[in-house]
Amino acid sequence: MTVSRRDQLMATALALFAAKGYAATSVADIQQAAGLAPGSGALYKHFSSKRALLEAAITSRIEKIVTAREEYDSGEPQGMVASVRMAGRLIWSNLTESEELLRVMLREPDELGDLDEKTWQIITDNAYQRFADELTRLNTSGRTRIPDPEAAAAVAIAALSYFATLRALTTRTPGNVDDDRYFEAWVDQTTAVLERHTVPKKP
Repeated sequence: MTVSRRDQLMATALALFAAKGYAATSVADIQQAAGLAPGSGALYKHFSSKRALLEAAITSRIEKIVTAREEYDSGEPQGMVASVRMAGRLIWSNLTESEELLRVMLREPDELGDLDEKTWQIITDNAYQRFADELTRLNTSGRTRIPDPEAAAAVAIAALSYFATLRALTTRTPGNVDDDRYFEAWVDQTTAVLERHTVPKKP
């Protein structure tokens, strides 16, 4: 798959913003890292400014998250364990693939301005609410009796968010556990909580 120059510039810029900081990264830095002559002004053929480039990179990441959620929503309902795994994998992928953006958001929120709140809503807040809605639906259908669906969802999603946030800020992971082990433990523990509150089927 051929990457367009515009996409290349967005990926390069986001990597530099995450590594050096938005304010400390110049247009010349971005052009040089993207293989363009530092003083050529070639970036301006695609973006009107460094700020416009940042906004485009954020918008592109948000669109990918929304697309992934739409694909998930179009899938067929699964059993509890499979559903937890699929929902968790969606959230996990969105967080880990947004690691560079998370680093910019956490370190330089003022540079994002009103985009900061919008991005948080897409990356994390929506995940909390969707998971809470799903747990509430399970209660309403009579399949579970989860005492506080919203709090349960907050704890579950926070475990995934914390992993991504800690790695974005420090390059470390909780307990120095790798991605696969952490995610599998999350699936096991989340499923165990749901199963503990599952209403037994009538004979």
